Amino acid sequence: MHALDKKLLRDFRRLWGQSLAIALVLACGVMILLTAFGMYRALDDTLAAFYERNEFADVWAMTEKAPRPLLSEISALPGVQTAEARVQEYLMLDLPGRVKSATGLALSLPDTGALPTLNVPLLRAGRLPDPQASDEVMVNEPFAEANGFEIGDTFEALMSGQKRRLTITGTALSPEFVYAIGPGTLMPDDESFGILWMPQAMLASAFDMSGAFNSVTLSLSRGAQEDQVIEALDTLLEPYGGTGAHGRDEQASNAFVTTEIKQLKNMATILPPVFFGISAFLVNMVIGRIIALERAEIGLLKALGYTDLHIAAHYVLLAGLTAVLGVVIGWVTGGLSARWMAGEYAQYFKFPYLIFNVSYDAYAISGFLALLTAAVGALRSAMGAAALPPAVAMSPPAPPRFKRSLLDRALSALRLSQPSMMIWRSLFRWPLRAAFSAIGLSLAVAIMISVGFFSYSINSIADIAFNQSNREDIVLLFTKERSLSALEDVRALPGVMEVEGELFTPVTLRNGPLEKQLSITTRGAGATLARSINETGRVVEIDGPGLLITTRVAEVLRLAPGDPVEVEFMSGRRETYTLTVAGVTEQFFGLGAFMTREAMSHLTRSAPQISVANVTLDPKEDDAFNRAIKDTPLISGAVRVTDMKASFDATVEENISIMNGLFSVVAILITVGLTYNSARIQLSERARELASLRILGFSNWEVSYILIGEIMLIAVLAQPLGWLIGYGLGHLMAASFASDLYTIPMVLPPAAYATASVVVLGTALASVLLVRQRIDRLDLVSVMKTRE
Repeated sequence: MHALDKKLLRDFRRLWGQSLAIALVLACGVMILLTAFGMYRALDDTLAAFYERNEFADVWAMTEKAPRPLLSEISALPGVQTAEARVQEYLMLDLPGRVKSATGLALSLPDTGALPTLNVPLLRAGRLPDPQASDEVMVNEPFAEANGFEIGDTFEALMSGQKRRLTITGTALSPEFVYAIGPGTLMPDDESFGILWMPQAMLASAFDMSGAFNSVTLSLSRGAQEDQVIEALDTLLEPYGGTGAHGRDEQASNAFVTTEIKQLKNMATILPPVFFGISAFLVNMVIGRIIALERAEIGLLKALGYTDLHIAAHYVLLAGLTAVLGVVIGWVTGGLSARWMAGEYAQYFKFPYLIFNVSYDAYAISGFLALLTAAVGALRSAMGAAALPPAVAMSPPAPPRFKRSLLDRALSALRLSQPSMMIWRSLFRWPLRAAFSAIGLSLAVAIMISVGFFSYSINSIADIAFNQSNREDIVLLFTKERSLSALEDVRALPGVMEVEGELFTPVTLRNGPLEKQLSITTRGAGATLARSINETGRVVEIDGPGLLITTRVAEVLRLAPGDPVEVEFMSGRRETYTLTVAGVTEQFFGLGAFMTREAMSHLTRSAPQISVANVTLDPKEDDAFNRAIKDTPLISGAVRVTDMKASFDATVEENISIMNGLFSVVAILITVGLTYNSARIQLSERARELASLRILGFSNWEVSYILIGEIMLIAVLAQPLGWLIGYGLGHLMAASFASDLYTIPMVLPPAAYATASVVVLGTALASVLLVRQRIDRLDLVSVMKTRE
C-alpha cells in the first residue's frame, strides 16, 4: 500500500465516531429515497400487473335501466374495444351472529357461467355460483375473512323488500375493488361492506332488470380518445337515465390507490435533499478541520513530491469512505424498509400478490447522490489544501487578528463572566461557521415539525368531519329517491331521536373550459346533523338559490363567491342552469356542492326529494334499531358514523405513530451528527485554551461550560429558523397531498414547535455531554506542548 493509502485508513479509523455520525445522516437520505422509490415501484408494478392480468376497465357508466340490445350500439362506438353490461345494486345484509347491519354491492355474473370479460374477479377459493341458482353468491375475500365466513356458509340479504338466504360458493379479489369502500364511507370496513357476485338471472329478476342493465364498463382500443368515447356513451345512455360516464381517474378504488402511490413518490423527492445537504455541510466541516490540523503534514507530503491531485484525492477519498459507509447502511435499511412497508400496503390494499423488485437504478441513483454529496462537501477544502505551497503549509498559520467592536463593548457592558464572553466572542468572530451549524440544526427541527403536523392536521380533520360537520350516529341509504314522508317512516323506527334528510344529485359543474363531475347535496333549512363548516369552524348557511361549493372545487374550477357557474344535471330532466356561487366552505374528503331544499325543488320544478336519512339514536335502543332496519324494504344500506370515526382514528393513529417515530429518529440522527462533530472540532481547536483555564484554576465543569455553552447557544438560536423552515416544508407536503379525494389542512399549534425544539435541544445536550467527557481526560502538559 502507498503511504497515503495507509494514512487514509488510519485517519478513518481515528475519526470513526465522527465518520459514523455523518454516515448515519447520509444513510437517512439514502434510506428514505430507497424506501419511497422501492414502495412506489413495488405498488405501481403490482397494481399495473393486477389491472392487466384481470382486464381492468377504462370507462364506467351507470344508468337507471337500459335495454340489453343497446350494448351492441355501445360496442360499435369508435374507440371501444370491449363493452360489458351488468346489473349492480346495493343490498342490506343480515349476517349471522352480528346485530349490526352490513351493506353489500351486488354485481351480476354472465349467464354463461363464465367470469366477466372486464374487471375479472380472481378466484381465491371455491367456485363461481351456478348461473341457474337462485341462492348462490361469491364474495370478496376480505369481507369473508373479516366475518369468518367459509365456503358453504350462509347469510341473508334484503332484495327488493324480500329477505333471501344466500350460500357462499367462493371468494375472490377484483381489480375494481382494490380499495373497497362502501357508500358514504371514508375508508374500507371489510366487516360491514362486501362485494357480492351473483348470477345474472337471479339479480335481474329480483330488481326487475330482466333483459336490461344499469351498469356498463368499457375497455378502449389503443389510441382511443377517452373523452370522446365518454361523450358518445353519455349520449346513448341519456334517454335511459344515464348519470354520466367516467374514466379510471374517477373510479373510486383506482383513485385512492393511485393517489397514495403518487404521494409516496412525492415523499422521495421532498425529504432526501434535506439529508444530503446536511451531510455535505458535515463533510465540509470535518474535512476542513482535519486539513487545518494537518497543514504541516500536507507541506511535508508536497515537499516529498506528492502532487496537488494526490493531496486533493486523499481528502476526497476520506470523505468517500464515510459516504460508502452511509450508502451501505442506507441500502440495507432502505431495502428492508421498502420490502416491509410495501408488504403492509399490499395487505391494506388487498393485492392478491406483491411484485417487489427494487431495480438497480434506484440503488445506483441513491448511492451516486450520496457519493456526490460527500465529494462536493470535501472538494472545496481538499482543493484549498492542495493549493498550499510546501513552505507555507509547513509553517504555523498566522493567528487571527481581532479588534474590539461595538459587540465587544456591548458584551462588556452586560458584565458577563469570562467563560460567557469567550462563548459570544467565538460566535461573532467565526459567524459563518456558527451560521452553518445553526442552519443544520434548524433542518432537524424543521423535519420534526413538517412531519409532526400530520397528527395535528388529522385530529383537526376528524373533529370537523365527525364532531362538527356530521353529527349523526347513522346514515340510512334509501333504495331510490323518496319523498319527505319517508322521514316519518324512519322516525317510527326504534330508538330514533332526530332524523333529517339529504338528497345527492349528480351534476357537472363548468366554468369555461374547466369542469368537474360531483353531487350537489340538498339539505333542509336549519339542518343540525349534517352541516357545512368553513375554515374558521363557523357554520355556513345558504341564503337563497345560490350554490355553496367546497374549497377544492373553488380551486379546481377557479371560482369565487359571486361568480356564475354552469350546472348540468345528470339525472331527471337533465337540464342545464347557470347559478351563482353563494360561498365557499371547507370539506376535507371529496368534492362537494350544496343547495337548500327549497332552491333545488324550485329549480327542478319537482317536489322535495331525499336519498338518505341522517339519524341520531338512543344508545339503549341500538340493537332494536339494527334489527328493524334489516327488515325495512326502503333501506338499502346503513353507514354508522360512530364506527367510521373509530376506524378512522385507529388507522390514522397507527400510521401517524409509525411516521412520527421514524422521522423523530431521523431528526435525532441529524442533531447527533451535527452537535457531536461540532463539539469534537471545538474541543480540538480550543484544547490549548481550555487547558490554560484548567491551569489557571478553573474547574472541569467551568471549562466544560465553554464547550457546552457555545454548542447549546447555537442550538437555541437555530430554533426560530427551524420553525420557519418546518412551516414551509409542512405547507409543501400538504400541497403535494392535495387531491380530489381528500385535502390535508395546515394545522401547527404551538405544541408542534415546542415538541420539535425539546427533542432537538435534548439530543444536542446529550451529544455535547458525550464529548465533554474528553475534557476530564485532557493531558494538560501534552496539550500545552503542542501548537494546538
